[in-house]
Amino acid sequence: MKRILIIVSIIFLMVFSISADVKFKGLMQNWFSIADDSIDETNSFYGFSNKRIRFAPYGKLGEKITWGVQFAFDKFSTPTVLDVFMNYAISGQFNLKVGKFAPPGSIGAALTSSGKLDAIERAPIVMAWGANSGLHGYRAFGAQLSGKMMEGKLYYALMLANSQTSEHNWLPSVKTVTTTANTHNGTGLWGRLEASPMRGLRFGGFFGKSTEEDNNSVKLERSSYGAHLFYVKNKFNLKVEYISGETGNIKYNGMYLVAGYRINKIEPVLSYSFYVPFEDGEKLSNITAGINIFYKKNIKFQVNYVLKDEENSDIKNNIFYANFQYSFNSK
Repeated sequence: MKRILIIVSIIFLMVFSISADVKFKGLMQNWFSIADDSIDETNSFYGFSNKRIRFAPYGKLGEKITWGVQFAFDKFSTPTVLDVFMNYAISGQFNLKVGKFAPPGSIGAALTSSGKLDAIERAPIVMAWGANSGLHGYRAFGAQLSGKMMEGKLYYALMLANSQTSEHNWLPSVKTVTTTANTHNGTGLWGRLEASPMRGLRFGGFFGKSTEEDNNSVKLERSSYGAHLFYVKNKFNLKVEYISGETGNIKYNGMYLVAGYRINKIEPVLSYSFYVPFEDGEKLSNITAGINIFYKKNIKFQVNYVLKDEENSDIKNNIFYANFQYSFNSK
């Protein structure tokens, strides 16, 4: 990890010295939570934490090339580099992006930033999809071609990626003085198609497929697909996404549904989600009731209460969350 941070810092300093158009964005999230985790209802876990800290320098290299780096400091993981990419805007219909970034998969994953989530946490099916897809922070390494057509009403994205992206060490491994080997020994393909026929309405789907080998030359195949329908306009916030996949011989599926209505700076939100891992057939479902308060453009408060229902389990583990978020952008 230290080697990664040092090299990325050197790259950033080089870019900084070349380009005068450097900006910064990021966020900080402070959490308070109370989580029941007991059978006899006598125990409870609670506490304060800095859940997420993001720092993302970005800028331009000329008129058509943009770049970005994003560092993540999360409570339950070591500091890491989420994004390192360059994007070449060939035209409105064609953009070439190379590096580490979110693949064109689930909208509820990294295609929706942590600062813009309707609920404090992502839906269980989204988190399961990220883990089963072999992604690191919902990111992959590769090259993507994307663009908009039909006057911006149709969006497409196609990405060729490494399949083994869950490892933090994304650098080539030095084998001898003269040879190197990339530890990501597989290939992945991601695709997305989305239509926006009217303002506020989005619908479409994605697919992903990869094949890789472990250290014992055993092949592992992953696949997933999904569809979504979003309507976000004026005071209304309606979202639904379905995801299904298979990792090895283990299948899973699930969905989430969000409904919100904004009244001035306050938005009550209700969400339902479920996740079914087919290896044991146990359905996991959440009902989340929450309130989002947009105090200022860069300050947001969130309060959630999550009712958890896990089949074949009597453990009570409902959760109360409160989140204070401060975000910034130097542009």
